[in-house]
Amino acid sequence: MRTKKVLLNLLSNVLLQIVSAAINFILPRLFMTTYGSASNGLISSIKQFLSYLKIVEAGVGSASIAALYKPLSLGDKDQINGILSATNHFYRRSGIIFTVLVAILAIFYPFVVGDEVNPRTAFYMVLILGISGMWEYFFIGKYLVLLTADQKNYVIFRIQTILLIASTLLSLMLIMLGFSIIVVIASSSVLLLLDILFLRRYVKKKYSYFNIKVEPNTRATKAKWDALIHQIASLVVFNTPFILITLFLGLAEVSVFTVYSLVFNAVTLFVSAFSGAMLAAFGDILVKEDRDGLQKYFQHFEYVFFAVVAFCYTCTAILFLPFITIYTMGVEDVDYIRPWLATLFVMVGVANTIRIPSNTLVNAAGHFRETKNRAIIEAVINLVTSIIFVQFFGIEGVLIGALCSYAYRTWDLILYTSKEILKQSALVTVKKITRNTILAFSAATPFIFFMELPITGVGSWLVAAICVSLWTIAIVLLGNFIFEPKMMRDILVHVKRAISND
Repeated sequence: MRTKKVLLNLLSNVLLQIVSAAINFILPRLFMTTYGSASNGLISSIKQFLSYLKIVEAGVGSASIAALYKPLSLGDKDQINGILSATNHFYRRSGIIFTVLVAILAIFYPFVVGDEVNPRTAFYMVLILGISGMWEYFFIGKYLVLLTADQKNYVIFRIQTILLIASTLLSLMLIMLGFSIIVVIASSSVLLLLDILFLRRYVKKKYSYFNIKVEPNTRATKAKWDALIHQIASLVVFNTPFILITLFLGLAEVSVFTVYSLVFNAVTLFVSAFSGAMLAAFGDILVKEDRDGLQKYFQHFEYVFFAVVAFCYTCTAILFLPFITIYTMGVEDVDYIRPWLATLFVMVGVANTIRIPSNTLVNAAGHFRETKNRAIIEAVINLVTSIIFVQFFGIEGVLIGALCSYAYRTWDLILYTSKEILKQSALVTVKKITRNTILAFSAATPFIFFMELPITGVGSWLVAAICVSLWTIAIVLLGNFIFEPKMMRDILVHVKRAISND
């Protein structure tokens, strides 16, 4: 049953990421060609500022999900409702604070961007993009927490996929009809708010005991303050680039960073789909204190995960710049073709994703307090080095700062989870990373050093992408099978068993 839920979550999340990636490539291109690079940069910049305001969530979501694993496993309905009642209480309080902060940001943000865009456009855009955050705090947060903890993320993913497609079709229609960017973003954002109808109906049908009017169990979510530290640190690490580029380099450079980020965010989200599918499963194993089962599942998870990382980033390294060349064709208000920037993005992407398995396990175990100081150190390293290097190297300097912090935190997470949670040597993980790194270089070498792909347009790029993908997946799969054939067979048996029990 656990494996079946993991597969459902994984497949639904992968579909969502594929749809999101396709949409994230289509809309920014249209924004750049229709409204200009500054407008595209404006949207990305505002989203990052709003992400900082979400610290008012105070770690409630992560703490509540971790607290729900045990009562869901035991079927303790009173405890479940008590935790969800507390979650709803904290979310509503956070929502009020978030709304006030969005209003303040809307007033002052136009002064940050100066004359690059119309101040009124900047003002309204902050309010429009802030609606989704308010919506989550006031209406849907409790449902997302419950379904995530109960390994039913696939319900959330399916709803988001349908609404995302509908929202994008509406945006395309409005752009073709010549509406302003404010009308386009506002209309599509409102359509996405329909998720409340589907989530509420599903929860009421599947969880007949659901009741958030009971006495809140605030003690169960006491870890929220430690989770908040992690949340703040993550915001600094992952959102600092956009903020610094906005402040020091301007919205046109934000647009460059956004276009590059589109590709790597798509890759990261695709890879992260595997960790999201496993989060609640690990939580279920941990509350049952199944140490052998935990080690076994985690080793299987790492085996698949690092192979996927090797495949994705090898293909990305080879195909990335040709894609950017085609994608930005006709956009001449800023230079988008920057090989050194592309190289740094690949390095940062790999450094970030290889720590995802360990980070997933820390979250599943609820080890927020134990690791908060380490998260703070990473945030400080990232912020200080990024501020220094952006002065000398521009966008590239921000990525160098990210590499400095990832070099510390990725290794730290691997050591911590190996010693404190898995009770095994970190070499088990290091060997998998090393093996897949060698396989990735082996697959990339012919294309980087000996062969130039004949890419001249979309068609030739797609043909090249298929060829590179088939070559890379063959090398990665064969290499992993040669070194650990038994583990691959075990994974295939688990998958086959889960499908046959459908």
